[in-house]
Amino acid sequence: MAEQNATRGLSGVHKSLVKVPAHAAATATEQWPVFFAPFPCIVTGCKIVPQAAATGDNTNTTNLNLVNKGAAGSGTTELANLDPVTGTNLTAFADSSLTVTGSLANRTLAEGDVLTLQHEKVGTGLAIAELLVEISYKAA
Repeated sequence: MAEQNATRGLSGVHKSLVKVPAHAAATATEQWPVFFAPFPCIVTGCKIVPQAAATGDNTNTTNLNLVNKGAAGSGTTELANLDPVTGTNLTAFADSSLTVTGSLANRTLAEGDVLTLQHEKVGTGLAIAELLVEISYKAA
């Protein structure tokens, strides 16, 4: 708790990093927790760094969505996304930004809200390697 309060008092943008397991193309849509809001805050960005490359496809892909599950774990608000369609590829060990899609109100989290990275299967899906996920946020 003291660490959370110390971070709250720091101005500027904070970063949180977490590793997400690989996602097989055949796997149904799934989500992994990637962030727990330590205090009321605003999400300012999200980046991923994949362990291996993936080639985007319009028909069979896996969209990456940052979702606010809220404190109860039932929320569905999408804050950011990256849809690897044809021409949008993931490069091994290079960062890719998710496009922030949520309004300021939607990107404002209450203390205790949980964000997930959703692997949304489209068609037969796209294999996504293990990812490093970076969430950028600032005090609300």
